[in-house]
Amino acid sequence: MWPEALIRDIAAQRAVLFFGAGISMNSIGVDGVTRPKSWISFLNEATKSSVAIFPSLKKDIKALMAKNDLLTACEVIRRAIGRDDFVELVKKEFQIPGYKPAPIHDLLWKLDIRIAITPNFDNIYDALVAARGNGTVTVKRYFDSDVADSIRRKERVVIKAHGSVTDPDHLIFTRADYAKARSQYSRFYELLDALLRTHTFLFVGCGLDDPDIRLLLEDYCYRHPYSPQHYFVIPSKTLSAPVKGVVEESLRVKLLEYKATPDHANLTIELGKLVSAVENARIEMGKQLSW
Repeated sequence: MWPEALIRDIAAQRAVLFFGAGISMNSIGVDGVTRPKSWISFLNEATKSSVAIFPSLKKDIKALMAKNDLLTACEVIRRAIGRDDFVELVKKEFQIPGYKPAPIHDLLWKLDIRIAITPNFDNIYDALVAARGNGTVTVKRYFDSDVADSIRRKERVVIKAHGSVTDPDHLIFTRADYAKARSQYSRFYELLDALLRTHTFLFVGCGLDDPDIRLLLEDYCYRHPYSPQHYFVIPSKTLSAPVKGVVEESLRVKLLEYKATPDHANLTIELGKLVSAVENARIEMGKQLSW
């Protein structure tokens, strides 16, 4: 499943890890039962709160979600229930349960990729790197003025591309949030573009319809049509062969498939294999002095 070129780039610290909500959904809260919701599941739950105030919104929100316009649906919900109640809802779903890192988080850590970027605003991976790194890992948000400085230094850095649940006023969650962030923090998006041009990205646990990802990759594809592909991990049978070809060409990515199961357990298994392959590659590079 894992191409040799990707293994070499990770081993040589020429890669960036980009992981999404699919990784967080492996975690369990302190009650031993609760798991983080997907974006759609969260919006379905949030819809109940907004409809309780404005019953007529139910049809509009459902129509937006049916068209996969989740950003606008979220904007409608937030305006309906108000900022304070929306923040309370976000914290209830993504912070208060006290989610613990899952084995898949540990495998991402063991890949030893210096730069990790995530749109997840939970603090699950943050907690793991704080413990594993003994305080040596820097966590930055998209609006921090020194993100570029952190990347240039040798330290490991986790970049919260959509903010953190601990700072709800800076979350990128709705269509208005995206527009504001791209206008006010354009340098951050320029930085992402620079990383796409100089590093190999591995996207794990992400959706192909994520607005940030699509915009970044489409721009990269058409500005640099002959540059190397990035790698995007998806469950098998997600796309038909013709659609897969179109996506790979239009986003300049190589889609890597793992065998799909309801619990996505095979993704963890495959990442374990990747960790072993990268460790072996680093040993060989050390012997040959081929860094």
